[in-house]
Amino acid sequence: MSIDSHNSVKPFILIAIWILIAALFALTYTQSPLYEGNQNTKFLHGLAAAGLGYLDHDWLANTVDPLPVFTYLVTQTVRVSERLFYTYYGLLFGVYVFSLFGISAQLYKLDKSLIKSTLFLVGAFALHSRYLIRFTQRTFGFDYEILHSGVAGQYLLGLEFQNSVFGVFLLLSIYFFLKKYYIWSILAMAIATTLHSAYLFSAALLTISYSMIIFWENLHSLSSNNISKPKILLQAAIKPVSLGLLMLVLVLPTLWYNQTVLAATSPETWKLALDILVNERIPHHSLPAVWLGPTSYLLIFIMIIGVLLSAKSRLFPVMLTLFAGGLLFTIIQILSNDTSLAVLAPWRVSVLLVPLSTHLIIAATVSWMIDRLQIKDSSRLTPWITTVAVFCMILLAIGGMRIQRNYGTSSRMRQANAMMDYVKSTLVPGDLYLIPPLENELNDFRLYSGAPIVINWKSHPYKDIELLEWNERVQSTQKYYELHQRADALACERLSQLVQEYRITHVVFKNRSIQPVCRFMEEVYSQKSYSIYSLTL
Repeated sequence: MSIDSHNSVKPFILIAIWILIAALFALTYTQSPLYEGNQNTKFLHGLAAAGLGYLDHDWLANTVDPLPVFTYLVTQTVRVSERLFYTYYGLLFGVYVFSLFGISAQLYKLDKSLIKSTLFLVGAFALHSRYLIRFTQRTFGFDYEILHSGVAGQYLLGLEFQNSVFGVFLLLSIYFFLKKYYIWSILAMAIATTLHSAYLFSAALLTISYSMIIFWENLHSLSSNNISKPKILLQAAIKPVSLGLLMLVLVLPTLWYNQTVLAATSPETWKLALDILVNERIPHHSLPAVWLGPTSYLLIFIMIIGVLLSAKSRLFPVMLTLFAGGLLFTIIQILSNDTSLAVLAPWRVSVLLVPLSTHLIIAATVSWMIDRLQIKDSSRLTPWITTVAVFCMILLAIGGMRIQRNYGTSSRMRQANAMMDYVKSTLVPGDLYLIPPLENELNDFRLYSGAPIVINWKSHPYKDIELLEWNERVQSTQKYYELHQRADALACERLSQLVQEYRITHVVFKNRSIQPVCRFMEEVYSQKSYSIYSLTL
């Protein structure tokens, strides 16, 4: 039986099946509670605009917004219900699984076989199972989550909903292209780039590959006609050029915003800001010398296998263009050490190529195994195999739910949350908190409590002049905590300067091994791991 047959399965039933698969996949993969991880950066402008606490008085929330469309989505969502963020991610999980299944089906006819489809989905679920990932980490010390992530610590899916997950629409674009839904393919790419401009490079490579393929196919079909060569070339070029122009029109607002609102203040400022961003803040994402290693070589090998598996299909030039384009510009960056190219991160194409490749490997393995065993959908074994496969997916979802329940329940997190609960409950207009800028456990401080802070290392602006100020704030506040840790007599003087410069009202300390001694400090909160002092200057 073909699961793609409209005669046997009605469209609304197929939609219901995919919604169920998306829900099970979301449970299998899991989501972290709001607001954690990169949400502390990506959600800040939107939550400030929505009126969370007094974040509208936070310095970073008043810097140039690098994600205006995503910020609008966050703002409007919070005004309805913040629980919708979980729903959004669940839907994007569905887009992700549907796209990878659809692409794989184009090569291995998965949609023509119920048994191949279910076994492929089991493989996809196992690859993304948070329960199995945690188990292999604890048992074997191997994190196989890399098998659906890109190089340089980049990825499509993560534990939290953020703008980068809209990259799944690039996979959907590839699926639409293979199905020859060209307009939908371009629109899907536009969604991804509008929500996250870091996908512009990948979208450009996809657009080039689509245009070349369509042009070549048109040229081949027209060559048998009795018309002149110039006319053949012109007719063959009409559709690919039109699609390219459509894509250009759709990304123009994003390009305009990046080139005007986020434009360089001056060449010198731009250079200094890029140096800080690339070499200090995100070298693990931006410098091949940092991220290129055994894990990256493994992922490159997997991508090469994926490209080879796509041979003799329309997918091959798409994957080859992505791989070759990413590789070429990565080599150029390594040779030139160009910081602008490092920020562009041409190796980000791997966040598409790695999951594409691993799922093609799963599809090829399933197809080969079923064909070799000569198991047909009409076989008596089929109901048993599909039932076991579905049962396995349900078990993986249950395993994910068990993991989900334990998020944020560590002793350290409970103590940090208790401290931030105090801040939230006592927050008044004009409060400004100084927190240890390098303390990862306090990355959630802003969004959890709604309290403005001076600065932290996790979240940074993108406008060059603001990035320089961010760095200055980090350095000056970290210097104070270092003086305090050494019980240096200059600590109080440094803090007094910070108070005068930023109008700080409260200071947070972790691990109270050294008591603050400044005369203008009064302890207002204390527990095992954290203390808070109000300032009376």
